[in-house]
Amino acid sequence: MNSFYKIIKGEETLFKIKKKSEIGFWQYQILGLFSYFVNKSSDYLIITDRRILIVIKDEIVNNIEYKDFPKIKYNSISGILSFQNTLNKTKNLSLKN
Repeated sequence: MNSFYKIIKGEETLFKIKKKSEIGFWQYQILGLFSYFVNKSSDYLIITDRRILIVIKDEIVNNIEYKDFPKIKYNSISGILSFQNTLNKTKNLSLKN
């Protein structure tokens, strides 16, 4: 079981995206096409009723609490997720590299 499941335990998952992690340049150079089949790590974007969690290669990158789910906005052109944190300040989170 991944470590981030402990963080979101007891929270309702409202939105979840899971994708296979990308492989690095050197990993591809050493293993070649075989590296696509060996790669077992995943990337996640999880929005629960209390927090936004971003996990890349099974490592927690962002763990941010927010206030109101209906006020979350996503700009698909720029890849920015806007929300209000627990202090009622508007925060922007880039989902692009």
